[in-house]
Amino acid sequence: MSFNLETIERLSQSLISNLKRFPMASFSAFLLTIILISLIELEFYQKGSEIVILATKVAFVASLGITLFPALRLLYPSFLVTLLGIGGLIWYYSILPVNISDSHNHIFLRHALLILSFFFMLIWAPFINIKISNKNIWEWTQNIILALFATTLFSLFLYAGFSLAIYSIDKLFEIDIASRRYVQLAIMVFGLYGVNFFLSQMPKYILLVQIRTYTKVEVIFTKYILTSLAIGYFFILFAYDIKILINMEFPKGILAWITVAFSVVAIATYLFWTPLWNEKNEKYKKYICVAVIIQTIMLGISIWMRIDEYGFTESRYFIALFGAWLFLLSFYFILIKSASYKWLFMSLSILLIGSQFGKYSASHISKYDQLGRLEKILQTSAPISEQLDIKTKYKISNLISYLSNNYGKESLNGVIPEIIQKYNTILNDSNSTRVSDYYNFAHFVTKELGFRFIEEWEWREYLRMGQMQHSLIRFASTHTNDVLQIKGYHWMSDYHYFKDGESLKRVNSDRNISIIFKDNSLYMRDSNINLINMNLNSLVSLLKKECNSTIHYSYRDILSDNMEYIYKSKEVKVKLLVDNIAILDDGNISSLNCKILWKNNTSSKN
Repeated sequence: MSFNLETIERLSQSLISNLKRFPMASFSAFLLTIILISLIELEFYQKGSEIVILATKVAFVASLGITLFPALRLLYPSFLVTLLGIGGLIWYYSILPVNISDSHNHIFLRHALLILSFFFMLIWAPFINIKISNKNIWEWTQNIILALFATTLFSLFLYAGFSLAIYSIDKLFEIDIASRRYVQLAIMVFGLYGVNFFLSQMPKYILLVQIRTYTKVEVIFTKYILTSLAIGYFFILFAYDIKILINMEFPKGILAWITVAFSVVAIATYLFWTPLWNEKNEKYKKYICVAVIIQTIMLGISIWMRIDEYGFTESRYFIALFGAWLFLLSFYFILIKSASYKWLFMSLSILLIGSQFGKYSASHISKYDQLGRLEKILQTSAPISEQLDIKTKYKISNLISYLSNNYGKESLNGVIPEIIQKYNTILNDSNSTRVSDYYNFAHFVTKELGFRFIEEWEWREYLRMGQMQHSLIRFASTHTNDVLQIKGYHWMSDYHYFKDGESLKRVNSDRNISIIFKDNSLYMRDSNINLINMNLNSLVSLLKKECNSTIHYSYRDILSDNMEYIYKSKEVKVKLLVDNIAILDDGNISSLNCKILWKNNTSSKN
């Protein structure tokens, strides 16, 4: 009993001490928890109400306070700084959209990056006015990382234990417990216990944090796992760089992401070696920085080519910013013998925060760059129609989709105001019987411009056909009736086939029925027994007669009645309703999307 009392007393003292040290962070976590739990109830009964919209916005801001207030407290323990943080959150609340749930992607990306920037601030804030060794900074950094890891692990264990208890009550006492209670429980555990446990793990007296010696496991991880990964990554990228120089090939877009991954591993390796640096291996510090510089140059070339061809997007903006930061930081650690880790984390926090607001923010630059590109293409590509080459149509489609998804259709008002006005009129017309046709804004815009929207997969397919020296015709069904006639059939299944992709689909687990497409034939098997062998060459011939185009890639709308194919035997009757089908110039089917209706003639029920 005394042990339990001592434990409870110790936990209580730790909680009280944490509340005194980080009161606003704990309050933010408490507020966020209460609001999210309430929102789950309100959404269940009052979805879309004003109180839900308001509460969602407040919760959004409160989540930022969980990392902001501890960072400010570590930076300067003053009530005035806390007031500054409260003022900052009030300003942030004022610039947020009214309804967060309907916000565009860049709002959520910005919020996540702000939380990340304040997390990095936890690492450098205590040392801003202190001259301290990198070993001390790294020890503090490890404490932060381990505290986050321990918090996540313990919170998961606690949630699993409580969830099991609730599940047991549900099953043993036959009490109907709604599934949303488990979500609410997770919010309580992570919001109340998790946040406060993490904050309590931060050492109170930072300068007294002791530099400890790595354990054997940590030494093995640093020397033989992390270092090996960094070296392996570098040689793979270096070999690819040599290939580029020899063949004079332009670097591919994937190179940027691989280089970013290598840079993260290289920085982690540099940091983890901190307690192990000595006079013998000190020179390897510069080798790591030089390796990062070499790959950063290739990263710069790769991302510049992508930006030059497709313009700025937020992801390309951040990759370019990360590359510039890496380049300058590497030179800093090479040239400055007393280079401090705190400037590494501080510069990263400042860049992340600075990239979210103002004229040079990621969203502002990418938005107006893409708008300028769209306006230029529309002006230089006139007249716009189906006769445009597929590359231009794809660029227009992609730009409209990107802008509308990330910044809303209103962002295009300066380029296509008449089309947006027409779109809004149709949506607001209560007498419109086909409003659902206009929900996809990007497709509506391209149709109004004079051509069909080109999907990304279509563009990739076009490029692939070019490499294979094949032309391709895609046929799509134009439905004359929105109601699907399935009378007389026992079951229906969607089926999708793509050449060189997966073509096996299991459609009936009870009878182990599967569908395989091969050599223009559709096979249906029950275990290892063939039920049907439906050859589609006659459908291919019929469709190719509809189109004698010599264009490398073309598209044709076909009435749905001409896109049906029926197979009959004594045992089964199968009906194929083709949504779209792509046919190569040699008659082979490249892709097929259809619905399959099945009737078993030997039984009234399958």
